[in-house]
Amino acid sequence: MIKTRAAILFAIVMSLLLPGTILAARGQYLILSAQYGNRGRHIDVTGQLKQMAATNRMYRVDYKTFGDPARGQAKELRVYARGPNGNVRVFKYHDGSVIDGSQFRGWGTGQWGGPNDRWNGNW
Repeated sequence: MIKTRAAILFAIVMSLLLPGTILAARGQYLILSAQYGNRGRHIDVTGQLKQMAATNRMYRVDYKTFGDPARGQAKELRVYARGPNGNVRVFKYHDGSVIDGSQFRGWGTGQWGGPNDRWNGNW
């Protein structure tokens, strides 16, 4: 009888703790904006990145994925994201590299941030 109660109590505790663990594993950075191109010519690809994130796959960064705002020039994807401490960090992905969204909150759903979670900075 005591073993049964202990097993039930353990199952209840784990069911309460596990969702928090899963959410924490989904990433600690909140995406504010995504820009693709270079200093001279770049475009906002935040919407495209959200759609891509919803499929929960890894993507190769190149002009075929985001368009070509600077034809014949080197480009990169810049993801501006807020960390758990509130500071903004820039993640840079050069052409040919692969985006691993596991460090970003909402990756896998394409849902992150609200109307006040926007990047207002420059390239």
